[in-house]
Amino acid sequence: MSNKSEATTPELHQIDTVLHGGRYIDVRTGRIVQADIALAGGEIVGLYPRGFARLDELTSNQKIDVTGKVISPGFINTHLHIESSLITPQEYDRMTLPRGTTTIMWDPHEIANVKGTIAFDFALASAEQTIQDLFFCLSSCVPAVSHLGTSGASIIASDMKPYMDKPYVLGLAEMMNIGGVMNDDPDVMAKLDLFKGRYIGGHLPLVMDDAVLQKYRDYGVRDDHESITAQEAEKKLRYGFNILIREGTAARNLEALADIIKPENDGRIAFCTDDRHPDEVLSEGEVDYIIRKAISLYDAQTHGEDKQAYIIRVYSAATLWAAQNFNLVDRGAVEVGLNADLVILDDIEKCTIDKVLKDGVVVTPHLFEARQTVDPKQFGFFNSIRFKNNDVVTADTFKVASDKLDNGSDIVSDKIPVIKIIPNQIVTEVAEENLPLDPDNNLLADTTKDVLKMAVLERHGKNGAVGLGFVQGFGLKNGAIASSVGHDDHNVIVAGSDDDQMAQAVNHLKEIGGGFVLVHQGEVTACQPLPVAGLMSDKPWEEVAKIQTEFLLACQKAGFTVKDPTMSLAFLALPVIPDIKLTDRGYTRFAPDDGYPVPQFLKLDNL
Repeated sequence: MSNKSEATTPELHQIDTVLHGGRYIDVRTGRIVQADIALAGGEIVGLYPRGFARLDELTSNQKIDVTGKVISPGFINTHLHIESSLITPQEYDRMTLPRGTTTIMWDPHEIANVKGTIAFDFALASAEQTIQDLFFCLSSCVPAVSHLGTSGASIIASDMKPYMDKPYVLGLAEMMNIGGVMNDDPDVMAKLDLFKGRYIGGHLPLVMDDAVLQKYRDYGVRDDHESITAQEAEKKLRYGFNILIREGTAARNLEALADIIKPENDGRIAFCTDDRHPDEVLSEGEVDYIIRKAISLYDAQTHGEDKQAYIIRVYSAATLWAAQNFNLVDRGAVEVGLNADLVILDDIEKCTIDKVLKDGVVVTPHLFEARQTVDPKQFGFFNSIRFKNNDVVTADTFKVASDKLDNGSDIVSDKIPVIKIIPNQIVTEVAEENLPLDPDNNLLADTTKDVLKMAVLERHGKNGAVGLGFVQGFGLKNGAIASSVGHDDHNVIVAGSDDDQMAQAVNHLKEIGGGFVLVHQGEVTACQPLPVAGLMSDKPWEEVAKIQTEFLLACQKAGFTVKDPTMSLAFLALPVIPDIKLTDRGYTRFAPDDGYPVPQFLKLDNL
């Protein structure tokens, strides 16, 4: 790649646009530089000193005055599941590109767990039509852990091979099957071997075990986005992992990890959202929000006296270092020969955006209107809520006998395992509670202890399994909430104060084709339809954000104390995240420091 100071001056007739009068963030040298930036054919073709005479010959239509502004490379979201934004990829494009996110790395893991490899076809078709550069990685764990829950599909290494060299495919998405890696599971090994030498993403929540970290690195796993403490992240950095700092809806890790944004970790840090709902993007932002918040966390003692150096480091993490993590050499810096993906900022510290350019073109609504629509119906994504031989759920579905729970283990009523929610995290804690009984010796919720009954119902029409348990920390006193977004098998999850309202919520959920349903005091008070595989809406993102805001307000009025119970609920069925979870087959635990080194069924006699 040519040095920018030695770039040949292009002919004036070749230049499409010049950004003149401003400064740009030089993420390679850590400086803010004055220059006029010439663009042509979607690339940066020149960086000129202020007042370069030949540029005066350009017409006014070729110039954008950026006096007083600072230009950043386009932002990169290094790991997300678009499905968890509740909208389609084209709507995600329309929602986040104007906020400066010009490149995203999608793992279509959620819809793949419902529909299989057709999710990859959908991703390819979507990537062809988005203005934003949509790259994706092939989902490594469909299902996440096959014996612990029932997924809608299964994808093995041979299913991936036809997609490996397709456009927009970067590599293998987050390898979350830790037990499979450590035990040399043949299917897991086949996937890792298939992508040897290419990008492989990591997934190591609360994992600090040397053997696990070393083996993941031995197999070429490059990064991890699951760290929740600086100590955890620092250890992974020492083992050679890059750290993708996550700030999403359910998991907000930036505040805990901001201390690792320091000179010795330059090139090793990037940002991701993983899962972020559109109501929060509307009110706060996406990667722009992460930049803004990271800058607000600056501490002179931790990060050094030079605040500007820290600010540039934050922008580097959102741009150049993110691109380098995926070996994308055509983006991430304001440099001759690179893509003209640029964010024009009114205020660098507040990350307030004036304009966004994608491939040298100013982003306007017209750009999105010119796209061809990718219709989810063509991929068979509708009508995905199917309960085996049972279209209507009754209250009896949720009865929990006092002497049995889930997979048949004996329990006693004063030692009931309960999932304890941790605010703003997707990890949970295990608790025990003494719960009341009905006249038939069935266990009941106890709202005086903030304990709701919880169930996970297999919804892919396979076996009709129902896992039953209890959850603490939602705050609901009288009602139920149901969702078809349940990572990663995406079965129906419901939590409630009583069996009748739980059944009411689930039945209404099926009627609307999936999504979220709130029942309060015997009435359906709010719902968010998500008919696309039970995960996404087919509506514009603004409408989805509005409905979600109304839904969360209804939840607040009903007594919920967590900010977004839909997102918290979604992760209560994910056994590859510590600690205790509930799938359609029963309670599971993954607690590396407490006798559960890999996800497995809970041993009820040994909590």
